[in-house]
Amino acid sequence: MEDRTMPSDALTKVRAVDDDALAVFDDPQVKHEVLHKIWELHRDDERHALHEINKLEHIKYYKPILYATEPVPFGTNYFGKILLNENEQCIHVRVLKAEGGTLNFHAVHWRSPEKGGAIFGKDDELEYFEY
Repeated sequence: MEDRTMPSDALTKVRAVDDDALAVFDDPQVKHEVLHKIWELHRDDERHALHEINKLEHIKYYKPILYATEPVPFGTNYFGKILLNENEQCIHVRVLKAEGGTLNFHAVHWRSPEKGGAIFGKDDELEYFEY
């Protein structure tokens, strides 16, 4: 399986979540779509033994903790680290904030199962990703 990450020179430094990032990641529709994607990955793991998210023990909370941005011609991409439980299991998500303010969930970052699938540790680096 190919690595779907690539460096982006335009990606800002990763920093603690502020009010601007909270408005993106805590948006009810974005949060719903992120949690739904986790459910879809879990369902597909069970059905097809994909091992993309089966290391996730449980979701106790949804807490954005870090983020970086990437300016794009039609808005800003937000890359976020979302803490899911007390075991410091996280996911990395990507959301587009269009110029008009509309938010569009893009993806949950996933890697090959050998590298952890879609689950990251709290100390794993948040980086640019497509999918």
